[in-house]
Amino acid sequence: MYTPLPSAEQLLERERLSYSVMGVKWATLLSFFLIAALCLTIYSHPNPFISLAKLSLFSIPIFVIGALGHIFFSRVSLHQYLDEFLKAYLALFNVAWLLVLVTLARSAVDSYSRTSAISGIESMVDILVLTFAIALFPDRKTMLLMVLPLMVFNVVIHLSEQPLNLVFPIVKFICFTVILYTGQQIFSRWFVQSILRNLENKKLLQQFKRLALVDGLTNLSNRRHFDDILLQEIKVTERNNRPLSLIMLDVDYFKRLNDKAGHQAGDECLSQLGQLLAQSAMRPRDLAARYGGEEFVIVLPETDIAGAAAIAANIKADIAALKLPHPDSENGEFVTVSQGVCQWRNGMSATDFTANADKMLYQAKQAGRDQFVVDEQ
Repeated sequence: MYTPLPSAEQLLERERLSYSVMGVKWATLLSFFLIAALCLTIYSHPNPFISLAKLSLFSIPIFVIGALGHIFFSRVSLHQYLDEFLKAYLALFNVAWLLVLVTLARSAVDSYSRTSAISGIESMVDILVLTFAIALFPDRKTMLLMVLPLMVFNVVIHLSEQPLNLVFPIVKFICFTVILYTGQQIFSRWFVQSILRNLENKKLLQQFKRLALVDGLTNLSNRRHFDDILLQEIKVTERNNRPLSLIMLDVDYFKRLNDKAGHQAGDECLSQLGQLLAQSAMRPRDLAARYGGEEFVIVLPETDIAGAAAIAANIKADIAALKLPHPDSENGEFVTVSQGVCQWRNGMSATDFTANADKMLYQAKQAGRDQFVVDEQ
């Protein structure tokens, strides 16, 4: 009746991967924007340190890898090896970016405005580091593997311009690493708490729904749920003109069982009967419910009167096989049930339908119990 919720570990892994995929798609689009902005800057500069054609040529891998990856991750939300695909994509994308950055750095070294060019490259790398740190914060290892090569590149390019100034790039590298590591811990803790809180809310909601729709003793649907489902199935039957049948059954001499063996024995009888009826309503749309007291109902969509009668016969045989003791039954030493079986007809309301099943049940009791009566009309 209810779809089981995933465990906390499964949900955390699923949400981590989902956020990482979403973050990588966002980072990919931002990378396209950075390349476009860089091309526009070079095009508008009177003396660019690299030609637009050369930059466009070395930027092709970013666009090809990025476009293919964006299309793939947009179409594939769940896959057994999605995490591996994500890491492989990031590795390729990182190499593509490093290729562009190395090309820019080499061109800047040969430029008369090398200092400002290298400063601009460092700023762009900082933007990339921040972008991928935000995009991958739930996965610390993947995030660090993505941003550390870029940060090391920044140190190298700064030292190539100012080889005697070791303090600044090293301190910057350490500060960035500490900030990213601690920031990731803080955001990851918030992320985990948010996911776990959401899971707890779903569990509470499912529990409330269960309390509202399930009978606590038998674990079958309760009367309220039965009424709702029956109305829905009648509407479906009216639309598609397919058969719909109903079985109503009652434990024979149940009051005597309670009086003689005690209420605990009566509850145990109802509980085992509930398990048996749940197995009888095996198809996805079949519904077994506790109608009230010792009365039960089974809704059988896509089932004609002959099929419902066969199920009633199976229930009678299965209950006999259970051999539940009954110390004060006129039908023998074991628990038996009476059943009324009917099929929905055009114009019947839900009340008429259940009343007809109850009428058949009454006839079964009048005929001596431990049997089922089928409405042949």
